[in-house]
Amino acid sequence: MKALIIVIALCCTSCTTFSKFSKFNTTGSCYQAYVCISNKNLDLKYQSFGGFKFANDLQTYKSLKKGKKPHFKNIIIYGWSNNLNGDYYLLLDNKKRSRNYQFKDTIINNRKITVALSKTIDYKVNTDFLLNFTLNKSNSDF
Repeated sequence: MKALIIVIALCCTSCTTFSKFSKFNTTGSCYQAYVCISNKNLDLKYQSFGGFKFANDLQTYKSLKKGKKPHFKNIIIYGWSNNLNGDYYLLLDNKKRSRNYQFKDTIINNRKITVALSKTIDYKVNTDFLLNFTLNKSNSDF
């Protein structure tokens, strides 16, 4: 019986909703109407449009999504925009695909990072912009 409880506990904690790295995210204004997101622990740099609301933890996510559960696990950051009528996730080692999202994967320091962008954001210029990363340390800091 104890072994079963230990297995259940490990299953529940091994795939958390938000990544352990999400608490290291920093966001700030940059380049007029843009937001720069970085996570030094992951060497991640990502540029988003302004007007997005962000969540780095489940409590904030639920307040943005009115109690709904996230579509994915191991979330680095979640962004929602009323202006673009959609959302996106930055994910660590994502294995799940949904037909309601577009995906772009990249490898940063041997870790798979994925942008999952909702298909409700459909203007090509917006989707192209949001599906891109700033990948390496040699780029200027935000």
